[in-house]
Amino acid sequence: MHLFTRGACWGISLYLCGTTVAAAQAQDNAEFLSQCPVRAPLFQLDELKPIRNLSTDAIGVRANQADIDSQTSIASFTGNVEVQFNDQYLLTEQATVNQATGNINASGATRFTDGYVQVASENFRLNSGTNRAYLAGAEYQLIDTGAHGTAEILSIAPEQVLLEGSTFTTCPTDDPAWQLSAQEISINEDEAWGEAWHAKFELFGVPVLYVPYLNFPITDERKTGFLFPTIRSSQKNGFEFELPYYINIAPNQDATITPRYMAERGLQMQAEYRVLTEDGFGQLNLAYLNEDESLATSDSRYLWRVEHEQNWSQHWRSYINALDISDDDYLNDFGSDFAGRADAQIYRHARLDYLDDNIHVMLRAEDFEILGNYRSPFRTVPQIVGQAEWQGPSILSYGLFSELTHFRNQEDSSEYASRFHIEPQVNLSIEEPAYDWLTELSYSYTYYDQAANEAGLSENPSRGLPQFRMRGRLNLERQFNWDNANYRQTLQPQIQYLYVPYREQSDIGIYDSTLMQDDYRGLFRARRFSGLDRIADANQVTIGASTSVFNQSARELMRFSVGQIYYFDDSRVNLFDEASQVSDDRSDLAFEARFRLGQRVFVNGAVQYDLEQESTRKSQTAVEYRVNESNLVQLSHRQVTNILNDDIEQLGLQTVYQVNTKWQLATNWYYDLQQKRTNDALLALQYNDCCWAVRVSAYRRVNRNLELQQFDPLSGEPEFDNGVSIQFIIKGLGSDNGNLLELIEQSLFGYRHPFYLSN
Repeated sequence: MHLFTRGACWGISLYLCGTTVAAAQAQDNAEFLSQCPVRAPLFQLDELKPIRNLSTDAIGVRANQADIDSQTSIASFTGNVEVQFNDQYLLTEQATVNQATGNINASGATRFTDGYVQVASENFRLNSGTNRAYLAGAEYQLIDTGAHGTAEILSIAPEQVLLEGSTFTTCPTDDPAWQLSAQEISINEDEAWGEAWHAKFELFGVPVLYVPYLNFPITDERKTGFLFPTIRSSQKNGFEFELPYYINIAPNQDATITPRYMAERGLQMQAEYRVLTEDGFGQLNLAYLNEDESLATSDSRYLWRVEHEQNWSQHWRSYINALDISDDDYLNDFGSDFAGRADAQIYRHARLDYLDDNIHVMLRAEDFEILGNYRSPFRTVPQIVGQAEWQGPSILSYGLFSELTHFRNQEDSSEYASRFHIEPQVNLSIEEPAYDWLTELSYSYTYYDQAANEAGLSENPSRGLPQFRMRGRLNLERQFNWDNANYRQTLQPQIQYLYVPYREQSDIGIYDSTLMQDDYRGLFRARRFSGLDRIADANQVTIGASTSVFNQSARELMRFSVGQIYYFDDSRVNLFDEASQVSDDRSDLAFEARFRLGQRVFVNGAVQYDLEQESTRKSQTAVEYRVNESNLVQLSHRQVTNILNDDIEQLGLQTVYQVNTKWQLATNWYYDLQQKRTNDALLALQYNDCCWAVRVSAYRRVNRNLELQQFDPLSGEPEFDNGVSIQFIIKGLGSDNGNLLELIEQSLFGYRHPFYLSN
């Protein structure tokens, strides 16, 4: 019988369960608990010496001395008495066996086991008729889990254990930090759960909670019940208390309902439903606050999210991920597991895909919601995309890309457009170990049917554009020896020529186009803008090179890349203003570097440097010392110049440090070097014991009032929100990963590894 396994959930009105954690968290918890001292069994199983050739339901006895009364059929045994009845063993100094009834009685110190529980008691009695054993003054321990306790009377029958006047704990020590004491506990292995009546929960010997009735699982099976609570306090929300209730609906379905009380705002209800099938998964999340008491308005505030992925067949699959909030300040005020507090937009999309060997057809709907007082973007409702590729003779291949899209403004239905795009392509591709070469020739035709509400727009504009692209790369490598170790260095220089003629496109509205970054990888893109509303003219050559060093285990120790575009002509196509045009002879010089210094030190950096102005346009650098997820330090610096005629420069420090097996510290700090202020800070301390854990954290972050527009992030004095949080965890009754890395990932500027500047 497996009793009280880790990850169990207690079905009582308090906070003793955690069955919804991910498998990775459960593994981390197991690794942590593996460092805890293992409680010694009450007696060693190798003391048991099975009696050979003993038939089923027969009682076998081994003792120093035996006395059998032929009239009463009672046999008395003394001295190292060992009694075996099926899989049950009794060790004592004195026992009597009624050969007629099969009853067994033992007085004095006894030891008993049936394979899943060990018991040391003051006496023992077995009723063979009901096959139930009774032990008084018992100390018991579960073999599989180490859970232990005492019982005034303990009775054991096949698949059932009954404890009267008992205690229970999973702490391995004799003086446990917590334990349950109950008038009666009943455990039934067949039903994989147990029941307790008149139970008290005790911390450090002090009763803190009385529960008339509770039920709990005795296997790894998920169980309906309450999860760990979270207690917080902040300036915006006041005192907060969350108490999740987990519902095990079916083996592949579950739900969690979480009341969240906020003293300044009221009671918010949150719910989550999850389903897993052989061909997909789904999840639904809801959060609802009927009236925010901190605001003058009586409007409700809510969040809903749905995600579903399904593989319908070998060729068909679908995916949907949609999130909606009641107002732009929802994420800032309440937070969410599905969007960051610093997010500037919410992205929703749904798609249906058909895939074959050469064909991919996608039906998609997309929606961007910009948070704040900005112009609403266009929805894609819907879009049909088709892409096909065929291998031609020898090194030739052919492709066809087509798209039919309808755009509509979210707030103004009179703003709409439909776009048809088709683009055939011919490729000549050569791939060899030492080099590869690609030549692409394509022609794109785009037709629009749009509402010409803005000045300069046409109702039915069209555009035809050829495009020619050549790219070649060399793959060079060498072996070298340094400090008595062998290494391999690779060098990959590459060159690309791109030509796209100019076409006037100002009569076309902008529905899904934006400027992409010119990092090292972006330098070799075929287009400067995303989407199809603007295709920039180009007559340019891109030159770049990347080199890496690998050790004997093929682990990359260093990578350095540098590249630049040389323009033969100015690019006259722009998005919204002339700032997106190209008027220089060359692009910013793009650098990317990554170093691994030993097993634990990483340095990652990316820079875009303007040679004309002799200044850095964008840069991000991170130096990280990383032992594991419980021990790391990352120092980062990020800089972007000329954003709305201002500069952004931030310094960040993120740390997770395991002081010892019990104490862990985490910090998250971001400092604005331009405004001379801290924008985001977090300090968390966690105590982990084999019996319990407590996590305390405090934060300070910028309060983003997007709807009220009280704070311009680039100027002026911001409003800050300060708060603290505390979470108490009972070990052995639930699962927790014992790691604070997840906590700093949820901050305003979350942890990232590796640190890249790329889109």
